[in-house]
Amino acid sequence: MIEQFRKNYEYDYWANDQYVKALQEMQNPPEKAVKGFGHILFALDVWLARLKGEDLSRFTDPNPNYSLADCRAKLDDLNHGWKAFLAALKPEELEKKITFLNTKGERYEQLVRNILVHVGYHSHYHRGQLATLVAQAGGKRPNTDYIGYTFVMGEGKRL
Repeated sequence: MIEQFRKNYEYDYWANDQYVKALQEMQNPPEKAVKGFGHILFALDVWLARLKGEDLSRFTDPNPNYSLADCRAKLDDLNHGWKAFLAALKPEELEKKITFLNTKGERYEQLVRNILVHVGYHSHYHRGQLATLVAQAGGKRPNTDYIGYTFVMGEGKRL
C-alpha cells in the first residue's frame, strides 16, 4: 500500500507540473487560476507540515498571493519535501493518528493514510477548476488523467 501512496504522489506532482506549464505558456494566465494553484500548493505545504509535526503558525491564508514564478518554485520545493517524507514513511505509520490544528485553530485527529488520500484528491478537485479557467481564457488544458499519466510513464500503450 505504501508504494501506491508514493506512486500517487508522483502522479500528483506530474499533474500539478502540467498545470504550471500550461499557465506559463499562456500570454495572460487567469489570475483566478494562479490563485487556485496557490491554494493547491498551500494544502500540500500545510499537510506536509502537519504530518511532520512542524509549527503551523506560518499557515494563515489558505489562498496565498503567489505569482506564477512563486508557484513553480514552491511546487518544486514541496516535491523534494514530499518525496523525502514518503521515502522515510514506514507501512505501519499509515495507521498512526496525528493531531493537528486547522487554519481556524480547531483541533482534529486523523489517520496518516486518510490524510495521504485526501491530499491527492484535494489537488485533483482543484485541477478540475483550473481546467475550466484555463479553457475559458483560451489556454491549452493539459490532460492530467491518471491513466494518461501511466501511459506517459510507460506502464501502458496504445495497440
